[in-house]
Amino acid sequence: MSVENNLKEKAGEIMEDLELLVGYSSTNLPLKVDPVFIKDKGGIDSLVFTKTCINNLSTYAYSLAKSTEGKIGMVLKPCDTRSIIQLLSEELFERDKIKMIVVGCSGIIAYKKVQKYLKGLRIISGKIEGDSLEVGTIEGKHSLKSKEFYADKCYWCKIYNNPPLFDEFIENEKELDAVPREKYEDLDQFESMGLDKIYSYWEEQFGQCIRCYACRNICPLEICRERCITHLEVPHWQSQRINSDEGRFFQLIRVMHLAGRCTGCGECERACPKNIPISKLMKKSGQIIERLFDYRTGEDPKKRPPLLTFKDVEENIKEEKIV
Repeated sequence: MSVENNLKEKAGEIMEDLELLVGYSSTNLPLKVDPVFIKDKGGIDSLVFTKTCINNLSTYAYSLAKSTEGKIGMVLKPCDTRSIIQLLSEELFERDKIKMIVVGCSGIIAYKKVQKYLKGLRIISGKIEGDSLEVGTIEGKHSLKSKEFYADKCYWCKIYNNPPLFDEFIENEKELDAVPREKYEDLDQFESMGLDKIYSYWEEQFGQCIRCYACRNICPLEICRERCITHLEVPHWQSQRINSDEGRFFQLIRVMHLAGRCTGCGECERACPKNIPISKLMKKSGQIIERLFDYRTGEDPKKRPPLLTFKDVEENIKEEKIV
């Protein structure tokens, strides 16, 4: 039986205990899925689970936990569970509010990577057959290797079939076939450019930010949207001008807001219409937090993020020399 059929079977078994089940459904758009919100067994047949299920559905967890009286079932990839764990570590809802149905993952296709390879050509068809990715454009068909177009996080994933937390686990018989990389390998390469080039790079990127707030709105951990400083009139922190100063102001506030909280799901970068490499900033802040506090996000629901607490002398901080 396929992993998708196993998911549907499990959903049918537990549906009576849930007020709502959040999962993935197919769409008419090639290589894409939609979130689906199921209220009874009749909707279970619409569930899918494929290599195109890139969305981190835990982005709905906080709002649904607050607005729904009953228990919410949530279909998650193992990496998505880290966002739920982080929300729990911040005591943003009770553990028994979310029933985590975790499905083993064999790698997720990053749509934007495929588009970039095709030089922006519109994708009019897409099919995954084994290890192959068959994509059609107006200029013809392309046969690609799936493992070359996975989301970046897939290449250093260690939990694809071993989630740190779950209520129901559906094992995926297919192994993750991504060629493994070190998590911070790309940062090391980037920082080797030197400070002047790094500064120029980010000035160009920040200048493209149109502050649509897609990155903020899709993030599972950015739950203070109604109280965001970008919406304040008094004091008025953020103008509507599109330039590097305004873009830098917004993006660096996000970095600090999510330092020690970002789980690296990559949804912010996926949602960005200007393709700003936001994940690079988030990963750097996570690297610093890990080095200073020996703290890794999304691993322990009982361990509070270091920047959400304050002590005169932190017990586990590693002192660093200021150069």
